[in-house]
Amino acid sequence: MTKTKKVLTSVSATVFALGMTGCGSGYEESSSLPPEPFDDRCNEYEWDNEEGVYQCDDDSSSYYRHYYHGGSFFGSKSSLKKDSSYKNYRNSSTFQSNTTPSKGFGSGSSYSGG
Repeated sequence: MTKTKKVLTSVSATVFALGMTGCGSGYEESSSLPPEPFDDRCNEYEWDNEEGVYQCDDDSSSYYRHYYHGGSFFGSKSSLKKDSSYKNYRNSSTFQSNTTPSKGFGSGSSYSGG
């Protein structure tokens, strides 16, 4: 085998291994999520990490892209955030989200150059 083929084989194996590692880590992350809702009005859900709830991802449902919390669907983030049950959940230790307020780029902090 030529030196070039050995290098390409090594690089390909490394890229493949890294790709598989990335796939595995997503599974571990999703396994810590609460179970998907079981509601006949929507057959497919997607986790909304910012709000810590599921969102209907069934485009044949009339609740498509609605947020789901406490057995109810909410058509917008603002209606979800107004719900007293959601407010209690959001402020509880059971709230699940990996987004945390931070300072820096995109957070509204300011920088004055000098």
